[in-house]
Amino acid sequence: MSSNDRDATYAAIRAAMLASYAGTLASTHMSPLEALECIAAAVGSIYREVADSHLDPEGCTCGWRPNEVMDIVALEQAIAANAAREDEMVYFDLRSITPVGHG
Repeated sequence: MSSNDRDATYAAIRAAMLASYAGTLASTHMSPLEALECIAAAVGSIYREVADSHLDPEGCTCGWRPNEVMDIVALEQAIAANAAREDEMVYFDLRSITPVGHG
């Protein structure tokens, strides 16, 4: 996958997740961190389903073989690196939103 394709894919996934996150905050009484924890849990469950489908010898033929320990470490590192990065390209700055609360 080219760098441009990866960037476009990232932007599309990020936009979809941001829309879901914003909708969750608007429709529930969750705190921002609780909603982010739900997103992280969803990513974990997606990984589990995809990994399980690749463990079956009759499953996907793409050639990827999950390594649960290393894959989870890679996912954790991706979250940490992107949460801490200050030079990330800004697609939408959440700091520009005025909090309205749940009342």
